[in-house]
Amino acid sequence: MLSTMTRPALAALVAALLAAPACAREWEYIVNPYLMAPNSSGDFGVGRFDAEINNSAGDVFRNLNFGIMGALEANNGNWGFNLDINYMNVDATDDDVRRLSVNGHQAAYTATVLKRVHENVWLYAGLRLSDMGVKLDCNSVCVAPGVIGTITGQATPDRTRNKSWVEGLVGFRAEGEVSEKLSLSLLADAGGFGEGSDISVTVWPQIGYRIGKTSKALVGYRYIYVDHESGSGADRFVYRAATFGPTVGFEFRF
Repeated sequence: MLSTMTRPALAALVAALLAAPACAREWEYIVNPYLMAPNSSGDFGVGRFDAEINNSAGDVFRNLNFGIMGALEANNGNWGFNLDINYMNVDATDDDVRRLSVNGHQAAYTATVLKRVHENVWLYAGLRLSDMGVKLDCNSVCVAPGVIGTITGQATPDRTRNKSWVEGLVGFRAEGEVSEKLSLSLLADAGGFGEGSDISVTVWPQIGYRIGKTSKALVGYRYIYVDHESGSGADRFVYRAATFGPTVGFEFRF
């Protein structure tokens, strides 16, 4: 159930969507692969284990195992649907030199419905699935934080923690042409409000440069903040951090 803070926000958005003028046309499809150089700062906790997050983009790329980022959209100039995928799997420690290695993944899958309310402005509402996990491994005999007893690199049932949650969000996207080649856009949304996370915020300004009739190169800066805490004891999970950094990508329209 949505919180009392979320309902008024969603009601206001729905009212604005219904009042917006129609400008439907043929459906257009947009593919937007992008890359983010993420820095992160904040706090992370699982079970009895707490750690400070303070990673530069260099730290992330140096320890990156796998990642995928991109968005898909379909719209008819009036209504639209968008899916944004952001997944990273990283080694939080250097497994060759640490007795205790910490590995994990961080992912966000966001699905939204968009409504154009102005020639240059879209409002949107939807759901975001956040999925995070951490795995503790001993490269030699050691005591793992949050795990009772001494473990080795062998199977230990209490060494992995995964947490996922779904929350609603509302936001807007403004975009406009500065010249024949140059464009500006700004995406911003907020979600959670006590349902899923206490609060989550995304702000993403971008500059676009047209490189073809239906394609653009994009450069921007994305800021994401998530404040989530749930469970207690061995089930305790805390993620209260900001992820931010430059982005580069492309936009292809069909």
